[in-house]
Amino acid sequence: MITTNLIFACDESGAKGYADQTESYPGEVGVFAGILVPPEVESRTSLEFQAVVDKHRPSTGKLHIADLPPAQQEALRQDVYTAIRSANLPCFWYAIHVNGLNDWYLTQKKLAENNRQPVLAAQQQPPRIKRNSPRDNPASMHEVLFEGLYAHLVAFLEERNQKEVSIEVRTDQIDSPIVKNFEVAAKRLLSDDPLLKVVKGFDTVTKQVVEGAIEIGITLPPSMQIEAVVRKLTINAVTDGDGYVLAADVLANSLNHLFKQRDKGELYEPLNQPSAIMKHPLAYHLAAFYDWGIGDLVGDRLFSHPKGRGPR
Repeated sequence: MITTNLIFACDESGAKGYADQTESYPGEVGVFAGILVPPEVESRTSLEFQAVVDKHRPSTGKLHIADLPPAQQEALRQDVYTAIRSANLPCFWYAIHVNGLNDWYLTQKKLAENNRQPVLAAQQQPPRIKRNSPRDNPASMHEVLFEGLYAHLVAFLEERNQKEVSIEVRTDQIDSPIVKNFEVAAKRLLSDDPLLKVVKGFDTVTKQVVEGAIEIGITLPPSMQIEAVVRKLTINAVTDGDGYVLAADVLANSLNHLFKQRDKGELYEPLNQPSAIMKHPLAYHLAAFYDWGIGDLVGDRLFSHPKGRGPR
């Protein structure tokens, strides 16, 4: 079977940081946006997007839309929109409320502590196996957003019966550990291997380090299995001047601006459905799915803003 080579350029805007942080203004969100470039148009579109870079490149420093004065921002925005429309490129986004991610983090932290206390209280003597205290490890907004965006890309390919693909993810310069975590998250999405959790402790009798493991697996019915196969995944943190990544930067920035401009009645509503981006100039390209189904169960449900729902 022939493998289809795809370029997926993405960038983020808005909130950064970790799940233990709260919003700095009402309804603050983080957003990751991406643009998919099919092979049949890549040779033409690469020239068009590079021309946009050359036209707007500053005399010094990197080209980021947020660093430009308003008039230049608008000019760059329109040039990027024109290039996307010209090639009819599908676009994607994934957004999360800061306080929604924080609320989920606090809920899980409280559940873990509530489950731990009865065990400690029931112990009549010091346990034979000593373990370190659980580490507080809040999720990275950046990584959670990428997971959601990549999941939407895979769902798009699945919907269009793309069985064999090779994906080059292009993004702006980011830290190597984050790139590695992106790769792990992307591969885990399509893997049906059991999840193995290994923990270590110290045996106070034998005076040795011991290990224990928990394996968690799930079997999905055929109707829920993903048929898309990513034969090769490359995450390429490019240097300044890549036209596709610049376009993703512009798209992410514009979406963050759109979410900032929501009125009070929309402020805490779901972010990852067509109604959330209908006012965007590229709404047609962003609403890329044929069928949006029941909506996003993670970003818009698990991480929904506390003020946008009732109590859990």
